[in-house]
Amino acid sequence: MIVDDHAGTREMIRKFMSLPGVSFCECASGEEAVQRVHDFKPHWITMDVDMPGWNGFQTAETLRKEFPSARIIIVTAHNEPHFRQLSHAAGAVALVCKENLLAVRMVLSGKRGDSPSTETTADFAGLPAQ
Repeated sequence: MIVDDHAGTREMIRKFMSLPGVSFCECASGEEAVQRVHDFKPHWITMDVDMPGWNGFQTAETLRKEFPSARIIIVTAHNEPHFRQLSHAAGAVALVCKENLLAVRMVLSGKRGDSPSTETTADFAGLPAQ
């Protein structure tokens, strides 16, 4: 499931992640994602942060309660420590910067970016419990 209020960003993520046999559900808002999660039953959800209505953190928290087996990756232009902490608190498994969508594939395949200087992904293991 791809949740982002910008159609161009959803398309870019879908094209980047397209593999044979993989289906996508695209949602333009957090509210739409919550409405569609039980019908689509996603394994993974990419979640934008800045959206009208429910933001990505509110949506992630609700989706984790509604459909706890889905793994959520926050995909955002913001890469400040505060955003990583909010992502972790919302139940996301990682935060990926939109400038490096390759990191989404790394998270999906179980690989992590090892260079802290690039800070393209965060697995939240070192963050304090909320």
